[in-house]
Amino acid sequence: MLLKFVKAKPSYAYEIEKMIEVREIRTWVKIGGTTIYQALDRLCNKGLLKFEIEKEGNMPQRKRYYITDQGNKAFDKATEKILKNNEYYYFDLTVGLFCRHLMDPEVFKQSIQERLKNLNNFVNHFNEKFEKTKELYPTKRLMVKEYLLSHYQLEQQFLEKILREMDEKDE
Repeated sequence: MLLKFVKAKPSYAYEIEKMIEVREIRTWVKIGGTTIYQALDRLCNKGLLKFEIEKEGNMPQRKRYYITDQGNKAFDKATEKILKNNEYYYFDLTVGLFCRHLMDPEVFKQSIQERLKNLNNFVNHFNEKFEKTKELYPTKRLMVKEYLLSHYQLEQQFLEKILREMDEKDE
């Protein structure tokens, strides 16, 4: 992900942090602010990025990161591999479902209801945010949005099914 940002535009770490924040990438990738700085250093140590120290006026020195030829090759290879191979999904929900038989059924049901409520709120926010900025979204971002939304919608349907089945069992 960091290689992608620097490949698109040589950037300061702070700029990358802001791009991640504005695009709400943390909704689908776990990455903290300090992690970005550490990852950029590791990518430099591996020869995938390089940096130049810049200073403007009274501002402190900053590193502007650039992708190297080796970084371009690694980016292309990694992107191709990601697109070709299936990923193994790990969702916290999977763990909860696996452990449900150890829970009080009513607590399990309430937990699923709460998760569904939170997911519905998240999907509404996700769609509202997209509607407000859709003119900024080129085709590639639209594809990512639709892909992520399809996962969220599938989870909504699945949770609704669990709750329906639990209600039918109670009748």
